[in-house]
Amino acid sequence: MAGLALFLLACLPVPGHAEQREQLEPLRLDATSSFRARSLDGRSQAFHDATGLLTREQVASASHQQQFKTVEGVFNGGYVKGAWWVRFQIQASPEQIAHPLEGGWWLRLNAPYADYIDVWWPDGAGDASGGFTHRALGGMRAASARELPWSIPAVRLPDLPDTEPRWVWVRLAGDRSLTLAGGVSPLREQAVVQQELDYVDAAVAGMVLLMAVVSLMMGIALPDRRFIAYAGYLLTLALVFGSSEGLPASLWLQNHPLAAVRLHNFAVCLHSAAAFGFARVLLDMDRQFPRMNRVFQVMTLVCLAACALAMAGWYGRIARPLNLMWVMFAACIVPMCAVALRRNVQAWPGLVGYAIYLLMGVVHFAKNLQWVPYTLATQSSYAIGSILHIMAFFFALGWRVRHRERRALSLSRRHRARLAQRVNERTLDLRQEITKHQRTHDQLALALREQRGLLAMVSHEFRTPLGTIGGAAQILADDRLGLVREEVKKEAEKISRTVLRMRDLVDTLLADEWLDASSDNLCLVPVELAGFLREKIEEHSEGIGGGRISLHLGARELPVLADETLLHIALDNLLTNAIKYAPPHSPIVVRAGIRRGHADGIPKKGEDTVPGVYIQVCDEGPGFMPHDLSHVFERFYRAAGTRRIPGIGLGLHMVHRVATVHGGSVAASNAAGKGAVLTLTLPLLGSAEESETRGTHDAVALDQGGCR
Repeated sequence: MAGLALFLLACLPVPGHAEQREQLEPLRLDATSSFRARSLDGRSQAFHDATGLLTREQVASASHQQQFKTVEGVFNGGYVKGAWWVRFQIQASPEQIAHPLEGGWWLRLNAPYADYIDVWWPDGAGDASGGFTHRALGGMRAASARELPWSIPAVRLPDLPDTEPRWVWVRLAGDRSLTLAGGVSPLREQAVVQQELDYVDAAVAGMVLLMAVVSLMMGIALPDRRFIAYAGYLLTLALVFGSSEGLPASLWLQNHPLAAVRLHNFAVCLHSAAAFGFARVLLDMDRQFPRMNRVFQVMTLVCLAACALAMAGWYGRIARPLNLMWVMFAACIVPMCAVALRRNVQAWPGLVGYAIYLLMGVVHFAKNLQWVPYTLATQSSYAIGSILHIMAFFFALGWRVRHRERRALSLSRRHRARLAQRVNERTLDLRQEITKHQRTHDQLALALREQRGLLAMVSHEFRTPLGTIGGAAQILADDRLGLVREEVKKEAEKISRTVLRMRDLVDTLLADEWLDASSDNLCLVPVELAGFLREKIEEHSEGIGGGRISLHLGARELPVLADETLLHIALDNLLTNAIKYAPPHSPIVVRAGIRRGHADGIPKKGEDTVPGVYIQVCDEGPGFMPHDLSHVFERFYRAAGTRRIPGIGLGLHMVHRVATVHGGSVAASNAAGKGAVLTLTLPLLGSAEESETRGTHDAVALDQGGCR
């Protein structure tokens, strides 16, 4: 397609200048004639001043007048050195002579890219006097100095005294493409032409800016770098449109023509760089066309460098290469779109957009390079092609987003079906695992019940022979029978001690199993703990603990709600533990009282915050090692240094269980001097008041210095 377009363009006739006509048709100042009849098309002659130094008088001499050639259509000088001289004639109609037009006639010179426009027309006296009026226009002249500060340069013609034709001379110079269109119009018609041009420029620029904003928002929301690159491309295109039609010069740079011209040159170079960058992103060149991607990267950098040259005022040196680069770019991009279309059918909107871009760019820049004639179609091709190709690109990006959404939806459906299948499979597995775990749990519960039954049976069966052994040992040890020798008595005492240990062991095992069975079926009754403690101390004073256990009460009454059987087990184990681990004949102190919070208002470590009755047992044994304090209430736990002392590690564990089922607590610590401190706390029953008569020992602290 690109080769065919270039071939057709090559076959177009190159515009030339015909031989000078014997009589050039003048522009008639006649209000009854049409707008077309009062235009410069085919009514002007042009001469190229290669030096750019000739004056109007020199150009008007006989030697140079022979070099003027008639322009077919609209004048298009392209990029040249020097200056172009264009001349045409104006002629007043008899009606104009008789009735001059109100507001006068205006000469419209539409040369948007000319930096310097100089106009000379004869004054009212005519050519014989040689008087000419001069006006300086163009992009490099301040717009505020014009008669009409519009984007289309215009000058008011004088009222001619007769119907004789008179020459008007126009000099065009600059670094940009030199073209000239226009004609003569009344002031009202001139305003309508300017208004229509402003409407078109505003509509095109507004549409481009709106699409740029939409593309930028979509690029940020998706996110998609293609939309962001397209937004940058549209912003530079809007800048080119506005600066090409002289909007900056006529709006906010009226007194800074140099800045307005260089802004247009900069916009053209920047838009070229944006076009190369957008093409790389749209066609995904780094993946599909890696070699061309490097070429386009270089072209982008070249265009960015051209921006600096344009701002420095050297646009005239890079204008032709920049236009050729545009044509080459358009010729290369269409075949690449065709290749991309073969790989992916979704690329067809991009192919359409770049095909339009190819025709638009080739026609527009071929016009600037004087390869095709300057006509209304070629002049409007850039604006029309720009609108069509930006719409095609926007559709291409939207098509890609739609395709991506469809693909994502399809993937989501497949993943959802796969996830549902995996969930069903996992649910089935979990159900099977739950069934297995339930079966295992039932088996473990059955095994535990059988184990407890076996243990209870074994313990019960142990008690009968142990009773028999114990009775026989007592008979052997009785001196009144007169049958005991010293050796028999010694062995009988060993039998008695062994029987006692076995009985304690059996009682402990039975008590632990009984706790398991009765923890959910408590028989809570009010218990006055002071009398209960006295009875327990008396029981333990009859044996090896006799005489060394002392009781200190901090209140007259210590009411609690407890299960008496469990309370017996807890206190028996506390006292037995102290007697077992304390040195022989060392004192054991039992303290009991009511705690109603904190004396200083600050809770201490390990201290309960709920008021209750505390029972504290203190001994002078080895105490607890720091690493044992967190394990002393665990089942079957025994410290490393106590392995030789009889026991299986269930006593303190049962105390902890009894405290827990009553809603209380038990704590272990070391005394400030030496020994262990075990504190059992039970909830207080009712609102019993503390005794008013306390000894100095009644204020018992529950920290490590509680027993001394």
